Amino acid sequence: MTPEQQAELARLLSEVRSLRLQPRDWDAVDEHLAAIEDGDDGRVEALSQQVFEARVRGRYSGPRAGGDVVATKQTSVLPVVGLLCGGLLVAVGALLGGGLILVGIVALGLFVFGVAFAGSRVAHRRTTPEASEAPQEQPVPIPDAVALRVNALGRRA
Repeated sequence: MTPEQQAELARLLSEVRSLRLQPRDWDAVDEHLAAIEDGDDGRVEALSQQVFEARVRGRYSGPRAGGDVVATKQTSVLPVVGLLCGGLLVAVGALLGGGLILVGIVALGLFVFGVAFAGSRVAHRRTTPEASEAPQEQPVPIPDAVALRVNALGRRA
């Protein structure tokens, strides 16, 4: 094993001791560690990649921070506000000279109203409780078998 690989392995072993991963990720890490223990020095890079991917998966698979936001009650004010803003745009377009400018401003006003109307319908859609409360595998600390393998490799390195 090259000195660079030894240094990388030592860094990985200290990192693996403090990780909390999902059980299937621990199985993959254990396979890489077993191969390294058997003398397959090329698996150090694969172990590094596996640990990185497992950490990223762990970060993004957990519950979202915005999951506890309470939905506001539905209101019909948003289309009215969109209509008023669109009307104001049309009035400004008429004051700017009408003609081609007015046609463009009317199109922009209709777009503003359309966005406001659509927003009032989409923002209050009901979600199914099954989708938001799906059980997730929880990350777990290092299993005993993996810890023993990490300690054995740490003494060897």
